Amino acid sequence: MNQKGIAVVVALIGMTVVLMLSLAMVQSALGNLKTGGDLLNRAQARQRAEAGVDHALAYLDGKPSLSAAQTVSGQGYTATLTPQNPEGNEVRIESQGQAGLARHTAVAVVRLQPVPAQAQNPLFGQGWISGGRITINGGVDLWGSRLHADLGYGNLPGQIQVCDSSGQGCRNLNQVNPPPITGGAGVADTQCNASGNNRVVCDGSAPRYQVCPVYQTPSNPNLTCLDAVTGRVVRWDQATRITRPDVDAISRNSLGVRATSPYADATTNGLCDVRFTSLDPGNASELTQFLLSRGFSGSLPTDVNQLLPLVLSALNGSGLKVCVQNNVTLPGGTALSNVTFYVGSTFQVNGSATLNGVNVAAGSGINLGDVQATDSRFYTGGYFNLNNGATFRGNSTLASRQSLTFNGGADLLNNRALLVVSEGDITFNGRANTHAFMWAGGTIHFNGTGAFIGGAVSLGGTIRNGGGQFYIQNSNALNSDLPNTNTDSQLRPVVLSRR
Repeated sequence: MNQKGIAVVVALIGMTVVLMLSLAMVQSALGNLKTGGDLLNRAQARQRAEAGVDHALAYLDGKPSLSAAQTVSGQGYTATLTPQNPEGNEVRIESQGQAGLARHTAVAVVRLQPVPAQAQNPLFGQGWISGGRITINGGVDLWGSRLHADLGYGNLPGQIQVCDSSGQGCRNLNQVNPPPITGGAGVADTQCNASGNNRVVCDGSAPRYQVCPVYQTPSNPNLTCLDAVTGRVVRWDQATRITRPDVDAISRNSLGVRATSPYADATTNGLCDVRFTSLDPGNASELTQFLLSRGFSGSLPTDVNQLLPLVLSALNGSGLKVCVQNNVTLPGGTALSNVTFYVGSTFQVNGSATLNGVNVAAGSGINLGDVQATDSRFYTGGYFNLNNGATFRGNSTLASRQSLTFNGGADLLNNRALLVVSEGDITFNGRANTHAFMWAGGTIHFNGTGAFIGGAVSLGGTIRNGGGQFYIQNSNALNSDLPNTNTDSQLRPVVLSRR
């Protein structure tokens, strides 16, 4: 009996211990749940307080000042806005956020001030804009567009008509007041040589209608003049202006490398997803290794001319950044999309290739043949060639540090247009009705007849050769490589501190 009694006591003690441990575990779990709930409430209270600050910033957007304290509120927050100075352009925001029993306070101090808005430089797309002289041999119709030359007009002998943007309602220059043909105010060595109805744009040997120079520096550093875009009277250096194209800078902003040294820059900056010695057609072992790394199954040919199309097919749509030390040559019929090439030497298309979203920086030169390119960009420190069959659509760019000749055509897509850039001269032998922008550090030469839609900006001058009528049509299209400029300032709350 004594042994049985002891066993009962031991069992009771064990049960009591287990019960106490269970109660402790339940208590701990309940504590953890409460702690988790508290942490969640605190996080939500903080988020709601920050939401109140954002609400207050949106409320202040566009306001020049705040004359008296205001309150804005939303789900779980209330924000109080209090002017901090007599002008009311400095405001303290205190936002209280609540979730359950948790509360959080967020505070910001802002100043209400004009902030310049960035937009594509409006001088691109208005017509032909030059820091030099414009010469037009033959006739021209201005469809909702204009001519501006800082140094005036070398020759305007043919019929020039001013029409609306659809080419209707055309009138001679002497029937339009003032005609959309201007020169640079305060600039030395200007010229104006016009005949017939076009003489209205000249005052003796100087342009009659003058606005702020878009590139040249006037002799009077304090000159005030009409801004060529806004028509406001401003100091010349505060007016809308154009800059000399810098292809290295454009390429660097777009692809992260200079056009003169893309392979070296890409390898130095760790941009390469894959490297090849060349793709012209390349090294068999490198091409085979790449295909195996991409999961290629089946037997591989040993002939590099057969391997290259397989590699290009594997690159198609891959999004890879491909560094090639020497040359790249695409066989005719190649189709590629969503791939970037950093090429140490040359990039060439044999025949025709279809490229969509393909970006290329090639140090020595680019030959695009009869490429069909959409939303594709090409930058080089060397030569640039293309054939008459080449076509570009959408947000595409051709940029070279050397002079280039544009053959082929370009079409608008999603309100995006081709940009052709040269630090030297640009010669346009392209097809009629080409929609594009031209930006030259030297002179732009237009040959042929038809229509050019967009804008041509040159520092050295613009010359149109050939008989027959030529149409210049304005464009509000965009291109991501065109320079931006400050537009009219908009009142914005600028955050001085936030905690």
